[in-house]
Amino acid sequence: MSRDLVRAKLKAAGIHFLISVLIFIGILYLILVEWYPEPFFTAEGGWNGIKLMAAVDLVLGPTLTLIIFNASKPKREIIFDLSVIAAVQVSALIWGGLQVYSERPVAFVMWEGTFYTVTEDYYDKQDIRLKELASYSDETPLIIYAETDHSVAQLERIQEYNQKKIPPYAQVHLYKSAKDNLEMVLSQQLDEEWILKNLGNVNTGGFAESEVYVFEAKAKYEDLRVVLDSKANLIEIIKAQ
Repeated sequence: MSRDLVRAKLKAAGIHFLISVLIFIGILYLILVEWYPEPFFTAEGGWNGIKLMAAVDLVLGPTLTLIIFNASKPKREIIFDLSVIAAVQVSALIWGGLQVYSERPVAFVMWEGTFYTVTEDYYDKQDIRLKELASYSDETPLIIYAETDHSVAQLERIQEYNQKKIPPYAQVHLYKSAKDNLEMVLSQQLDEEWILKNLGNVNTGGFAESEVYVFEAKAKYEDLRVVLDSKANLIEIIKAQ
């Protein structure tokens, strides 16, 4: 391979890399701001999404250009080669983006006294769209209460979903409105000693101390705290101290 060809390949791959960096900045915005805003970024594994998209955007495309590009080819062939590379990269980006997007947290569901983050892919497995959950909550993320009546039929249904790797807190047939079950929800708050000790870390949104309720919450990688007012409106989500 001649030195001129190597230089041409490196130049083409470098240009492709710079373009990919600009695209990746847009992807970073989506992940960090829209899909996984803190504290979800660290608690739900936002780094995993970034690594996946970086591998697709910053490595795949430029590497293919480095391997395939040949300045000695006719212009039509060069355009065709680059078009194929772009198509492969865009397809991979769309696939990777959909994977990351579907795993973003969209709801906090209280199950047995603890809030759990639920990602959209759990609802997809049940053929449930997010807009269908609007009757349970108008918060972002959704704040939902779930419980079982312990009937045989319902317990069998829970087990059926468990076998599909859908945990009870993600099973929509158990869902109820948190605001319609205020007494049950608010009774699960952390003890007053914890709240008094840690209230300084909570943005109370102007509410009086007696109107702030803090609950234990679990994400994929870290524990969180969900802060609600006396009507089960979401005030804040914070990392556990």
